[in-house]
Parts: sequence; structure tokens; C-alpha cells
Amino acid sequence: MNSELTSYLVLLVAGVTLTALVGVILRRSGQSLLEEVYSAPRAAGITRLVTVGFHLFALGILAIISTIDPPVDGQLQSIVTRLGVILLVLAASYGLTLVVLDRIKESHRRAELDEEFTSAMRARS
Repeated sequence: MNSELTSYLVLLVAGVTLTALVGVILRRSGQSLLEEVYSAPRAAGITRLVTVGFHLFALGILAIISTIDPPVDGQLQSIVTRLGVILLVLAASYGLTLVVLDRIKESHRRAELDEEFTSAMRARS
């Protein structure tokens, strides 16, 4: 096997593994975040949907990054540079996904408060 193919496979295996691990962490933390306002099955379903979007986005970026040849010297530097970019993209994607989950939670919380307020106002009338 030539060295270019080997580096390509190493990058893909590392990237897919990192994406899967971050996805598991995201699913767990996202579900516990949403369970503050939703029942466990509903929180799990919403988190699963958002996590699928995270995986698709991250794996798509990984596919693009794996084809780009960074302007560095040597194959090892190329792999390290690409892995660094993958880690930065995963970190940004993770943070963005948590923001999305938090907005879902806050939107639901706001709707519950509006409903409680409306009910209280009706009861006073």
C-alpha cells in the first residue's frame, strides 16, 4: 500500500472515530439538557434528531478535509494539520449543536411559562 493511501486511511479512521465519540458525548449531554423540560422519551427523540444532523455535518466536513492537501512539508505534518482542522470543526460543531439544543429547551420553557401565565390570568377573570 502506498504512503498516500495509508495517510488517507489513517485520517479517515481517526476522523470517523472522533466524530462518533463526540456524537455519543453530545447525545448524552443533550438528552440530559432536554430532560429538564421534556419527558425522557421525547428528549431522547429530539436529541437523536439533532445528533444525526451533527454527524452528517461533521462527516461531510471530514470528507472534504480528507481531499485537501495542506501546504506543509511532509506526510506526517499533513496528517497532523488535517487532524487539527477536524478537531476544530468538531469542537465548533459540538458547541453549535449544544446551542441549538439549549434554544429548543428555552423555547419549550418559554411556551410553558406563557401557558401558565395565560391560565393564571384566565383564573383571575
